[in-house]
Amino acid sequence: MYVIFTDVDGTLIDHTTYSMAAASDALADLERRGVPLVLCSSKTRAEVERLQQDLGTAHPFVTENGGAVLVPAGYFPFPLPGALRDAAYEVIALGRPYPEVVAALRDASASTGVGIVSFNDMSIEEVAADTGLPLADARLAKLREYDEPFRLAQPGAAPLSRLVDAMATVGLRCTSGGRYHHACGLTDKGDAVRLLTRFFRSAHREVTTVALGDGPNDIPMLLAADIPIVVSNAAGGATSEVLRRVPGARVTDRDGPEGWREAIGELLDR
Repeated sequence: MYVIFTDVDGTLIDHTTYSMAAASDALADLERRGVPLVLCSSKTRAEVERLQQDLGTAHPFVTENGGAVLVPAGYFPFPLPGALRDAAYEVIALGRPYPEVVAALRDASASTGVGIVSFNDMSIEEVAADTGLPLADARLAKLREYDEPFRLAQPGAAPLSRLVDAMATVGLRCTSGGRYHHACGLTDKGDAVRLLTRFFRSAHREVTTVALGDGPNDIPMLLAADIPIVVSNAAGGATSEVLRRVPGARVTDRDGPEGWREAIGELLDR
């Protein structure tokens, strides 16, 4: 039995248009075969719930770069250690609370003199303008619980390095996605994938895990899977960095959702 863990932005959906139309046939094939599809994203719970509704799926999912694991109530036939019931889900919080993350990030910025622009500083309208999201989606993106997206006011490798070092001293990890750097606690997508893998393997005899991602923040997830697949990134540099860190990974010929469709098709045809 396969379990598919996938990044969302730049992998399942297009980085620019936010469309996943190119992956629709592969998504339908997974649904027909009963293959669990676990979204593992930097997006918020509200955003992923909307995406789950669009997909018509009811599988576990991971929010905010491993900040939380959400499992539909009763999905696994046993109690989940550390889970709290919240509406229709069993929620396992792995990340540091958002107010603490924001405060620590501000401290790191102030101590280094490295200026940042973060989601907490931005209005819904500013987030929409910066990301290209519709206002309704930008509102969902602001409902953060564990992870703070940010960019440098004056981009550069040296100031980023200083800021990352300062973040570490206040208990934050920095990872990079398609548009933003992300500040979060000392957890990542890999922690969430390993946790869910234990649950799936307790519920099913044979499980092979597959992970698909395109950016540096996906590296822990890719390393935690039996079959890591790097979806090509039009920028190129991100793909090279991920392959350097996950040398045994497969890489798609196509970018984004077309590459995702390619990878799923090859996997299911084996």
